[in-house]
Amino acid sequence: MAVESAELESRLRHTLSWLAGDDDAGWIVFEGQSVDWLISNGRAVLGQHAAMKRWPAEQNERLLHLLPEIQEVNRTRNFIVHGLWAAECFLDEDCEQRPQHSPLDDRLFHVVRSRYRKGYQEREVAVSDIDELADRMVSLAASLDEAVKAARDAWLGKSEIDV
Repeated sequence: MAVESAELESRLRHTLSWLAGDDDAGWIVFEGQSVDWLISNGRAVLGQHAAMKRWPAEQNERLLHLLPEIQEVNRTRNFIVHGLWAAECFLDEDCEQRPQHSPLDDRLFHVVRSRYRKGYQEREVAVSDIDELADRMVSLAASLDEAVKAARDAWLGKSEIDV
């Protein structure tokens, strides 16, 4: 999961750098920024692209649609990585159970994390959940690459017609 998380974050950073104009020194602004910062500023950059009509609106929507999904997997990753793991429940009735449709996994753990203005949050987490999260990260990175390629192709195609 850690490798896939780093890869997804790198792809997101590269994509937003390209969208903002990485042909000059603009890329430096994106280095070292958090995923939440990248998502927030990615929305702003894509808002400008929509106004400029660089490519068809569906290209922008495709990229925008990926941002909340990336943000959600990153938040889940942070919970898992930074949470305190135990074999037993900490909070009893306040523990968030795994969804009923989750695959059975006898390697079940309880992860608790203190959150600003929310107190403690606890979830059941299975090893298979971490594998599933890593797979989701791979899928999102591929979807991001595909959306960038489609946007770039649409942009270049439009430029060639206009010339």
